[in-house]
Amino acid sequence: MYELLGNIFKAASFVIAPPYCSYCKEWLSERSVFCEECESAIIPIVSEYISVRNYTIPILSASNYQDPIKKLILAKLYSNRTAALKLGELIWKKTIVKDLDFDCIVPVPLHWSRFFKRGYNQAEVIASVISKKSKKPLLNILKRKKRTTFQFLLSKLDRSKNVSNVFELQSRNVERLKNKKILVVDDLMTTGATIKIACLELTKARPADIKAVVACRVV
Repeated sequence: MYELLGNIFKAASFVIAPPYCSYCKEWLSERSVFCEECESAIIPIVSEYISVRNYTIPILSASNYQDPIKKLILAKLYSNRTAALKLGELIWKKTIVKDLDFDCIVPVPLHWSRFFKRGYNQAEVIASVISKKSKKPLLNILKRKKRTTFQFLLSKLDRSKNVSNVFELQSRNVERLKNKKILVVDDLMTTGATIKIACLELTKARPADIKAVVACRVV
C-alpha cells in the first residue's frame, strides 16, 4: 500500500513539477541537479589546505568555479533558494564529505542586511542538506559583525582586509565547540580569506579539528 502511494505521489510530482537540468533546462527522466552531459563538465579538484594557528584545515570542493555549477552560485543574487539546496546535493555527491569524521556543521554567516534582502543564507541552506544527510547538527554560532564588499569585486590583497575581524563567536557558544570536530560550510571560495577568518574565530573554542567544504572554488 505504502509503495503504491509512493509511486502515485512520484508520478504526480513529475506532472506538477517535471525534473529538468538546472543548466541547459533539458527535461530529465529522473530528478537530478544536472543532466548527464552537464554533470560530466563538473571536474573534481584537489583539496586546498590552509593553516590557522595550530590547525591545518583541508577545504574540499565539488568543482572549479565555472559553468554549470557557477550558475547555481550566482542564483543567490536572485534569491533562488532552490539553487542552494542543489549545491548541497552536489557537495554530498561529488566530494568525500560523507566519509569525513565531524561532530557539527557551522555555515559561514551572512550579514543581517543581506539576509534580509535575500531571504536566506546560501551557506546555511547548503549546510542544512549536509546536516540532514549526515545526521549531524547545524550550529549557527558565528555572527558577521559588519557588512563587507563582495569578495569577487576586490583584489587578492584587499579581500583579506575586507574580512579581517568580521566574524564573532559569542562566548556562550565556546563550550559547545570545545574538543568538537567542526565542518565549516560556504558556497564559494576565492582566495580563502573568508573561510580562514571564520576558522580563526572558531579556534577560540579550542575544537579538536576543523575541516571545510565549499561548492566550488576559484583555481
